[in-house]
Amino acid sequence: MERDSESSDKIFLGVDGGGTKTVCIVMNRRQKVLGQSRTGSSNRNSVGDETARANLQHAIQEALASAGCQTAMIGAICVGMAGVDRPAERTLISSWIHEILPGVPNEIQNDALIALAGGTQGDLFGVAAVSGTGMIVYGIDREGRTRRAGGWGPLFRDKGSGYAIGKAALTAIAQAVDGLGPATALEGAILDYLDLSTPQALIPWAYADLSWARIAELAPLVVECAQQNDPVAQTIIQEAAIDLAAAVEVVVRNLHLLNEQIPIVMAGRNLLPGLLSNLVVQHLGGLTPNAQIIRTNAEPALGAALLALKHLQKGSQDEHTAGN
Repeated sequence: MERDSESSDKIFLGVDGGGTKTVCIVMNRRQKVLGQSRTGSSNRNSVGDETARANLQHAIQEALASAGCQTAMIGAICVGMAGVDRPAERTLISSWIHEILPGVPNEIQNDALIALAGGTQGDLFGVAAVSGTGMIVYGIDREGRTRRAGGWGPLFRDKGSGYAIGKAALTAIAQAVDGLGPATALEGAILDYLDLSTPQALIPWAYADLSWARIAELAPLVVECAQQNDPVAQTIIQEAAIDLAAAVEVVVRNLHLLNEQIPIVMAGRNLLPGLLSNLVVQHLGGLTPNAQIIRTNAEPALGAALLALKHLQKGSQDEHTAGN
């Protein structure tokens, strides 16, 4: 009984390590959020290993402080990040957690998987379509088979990502200025947002810092201009929606679930309820007619915390089975 009481007091940490920010959530066994934090990016492909690890550690420490909890109370932690599907990268992130939280059980997952868990309350069945700084579509069936599309990063032009949308906007402005494309309200909107006086000033702004998040930060402005009926912005957002829907369709088809009532979780800043999300759903209606679309404001880090809880529960069950 003493051990059960001690276990019931445990807390669980979920981390979403994105290209723009790192969110850490502290949750108890009853799935009540006790505290959370938000720091800079911990995507090592975006900011490098040193900064990524520092931001990850800071996020964990800040979340524990906000919850008023000690490290000794942690039952397990799950970290979701882009680019951890390969063993070497997963091992590296796991080693960071061992250094930051010695002895704490950890699980390292793809960032799309924690978004799926967040939308399905921890049920790892379905597809997550994520569009933030980057994009990825990740699916898993009831047997645990997985398929994915996207997640290659901006150099491989992940269509439908915030980076791709922002880059398309900058290209459209350059073409308009050169007389190679139509005039667009994007020019004024982006110059005002960046406090720049001329389109040519975009050149030193862009090349001064090539981090992906700065370009992706422009995506909401493109949506705003599209909503104000700017044809160029509308074309960019429409193409992004088509690309995202196509990626979802190919993942569902490769899992042989086109005719199933599969949940599709829309996640990431760009797929919050709004124009782009609505267009993606519209296109999916003809591609995956039986899908259950889930649009949630829940942080993917919450899904990671739910997976941390499941991780400890599974470990306890395995230990109990072995004892019998």
